[in-house]
Amino acid sequence: MTKALLLGTTGMLAAAARHAAMRADECVLVSRNASVFSFGSAALDAKLTRLPISYEDEAHLLDALADHAPFELALTWIRPRAELLRAAIDALIAPRGLLVEVMGSRSILTGSNGEPSIAALRADAFAHQTDITYAAVILGFMRENGASRWLTHDEISAAAIAQIDDPSPRRIAGVLEPWDERPR
Repeated sequence: MTKALLLGTTGMLAAAARHAAMRADECVLVSRNASVFSFGSAALDAKLTRLPISYEDEAHLLDALADHAPFELALTWIRPRAELLRAAIDALIAPRGLLVEVMGSRSILTGSNGEPSIAALRADAFAHQTDITYAAVILGFMRENGASRWLTHDEISAAAIAQIDDPSPRRIAGVLEPWDERPR
């Protein structure tokens, strides 16, 4: 049986969450709005265990997830500096499982004191965990006709789906450079 964790995926990642649900036998969906979320498919919705919990309530969330772990697939969108939550979720991934972690463009920036970026810290942590496949998606922006725009939900989900289907350590959705030309 394949079990998927879908954390923070009911908005811009809804299409990627749907893709993950199609590959899984069971899904645990974590979102403040989980109780009203629907894929629009009775078959996919029947796979869902909905946990209407904010990931900011880490203790409650982790207690609830422990009842459903381990997960063979996890698709997550978590605020940038939630290191303890990220580490706790890592421990819920099954051996040979896949963790697809979506991060914003600022995740590649080093800290003001020169500390490593969150993306670098995560990549380094998983370089030493050979029993889990780690696939980061870094969200950038698009440059078109001399102007910049943020990615659409479809573009974001497409990058996450690509990581689910053909994982690589890091996939950039859009571009990250030139940094000073990103949308404001």
